[in-house]
Amino acid sequence: MGVDVALGLGMWAFWKLIGTAWDRALGEGQAASIDSYLPQGILEGGLWIGVSLTAGFCEELVFRGYFQRQFQAWTRSPWIALVLQAALFGISHGYQGAAACTRIAMYGALFGLLAHWRKSLRPGMLAHAMTDILGGILRV
Repeated sequence: MGVDVALGLGMWAFWKLIGTAWDRALGEGQAASIDSYLPQGILEGGLWIGVSLTAGFCEELVFRGYFQRQFQAWTRSPWIALVLQAALFGISHGYQGAAACTRIAMYGALFGLLAHWRKSLRPGMLAHAMTDILGGILRV
């Protein structure tokens, strides 16, 4: 479990570096598109943490656990499966706009790679939940 926590923290930090580079190169489009969804106040912050934990667990289970494995079974290629689940993950966040979908698909690819390498969803679940929690509460 300690390795999974360390990998989750490392993946979160790596994703933040990619996000910062993205913002510098292409502008900060994603943050503006989700501002109305972010928590305001203590009650909403507490609820946000619960939703973020649920999303971290459920989205990793569905996209990296189910879809990535199904796509691999259908295509017989872990790399095609990784790309397909990442694309589907990005598209499922369409309410955030096209630029955010692209960015989120990259996020899905990184977490798909982590799940494939570790043969576990735990590090991705931890990093995903942490990204959502910190993005909503601290806006980082």
